[in-house]
Amino acid sequence: MMKEGRIFLYVSPNVLLPIMFLVMVFTSLSVHYSVLSNTTWFADFFQGSAAEAVVAEAEAATVTEVAAPAAEVAAPVAEAAAPAVAETAPAE
Repeated sequence: MMKEGRIFLYVSPNVLLPIMFLVMVFTSLSVHYSVLSNTTWFADFFQGSAAEAVVAEAEAATVTEVAAPAAEVAAPVAEAAAPAVAETAPAE
């Protein structure tokens, strides 16, 4: 048998259950209030602007990182290909 169930021998369930429910609701509301009032990102998260800013920032960083090495690699390839194009015979 449940040991926790013995509390109802001393306190009526009509009294204890509503009190326990109210304590749970109060605790939940206080935790949610503290998260909403003590964070700076939560309002932006609900508006959807924070995720878009992070994605746009990440894409810009990726494009910059990818473009720089591609330009460095393309320069020697272009130099090597230039004489080959000049040596070919013109089409008649």
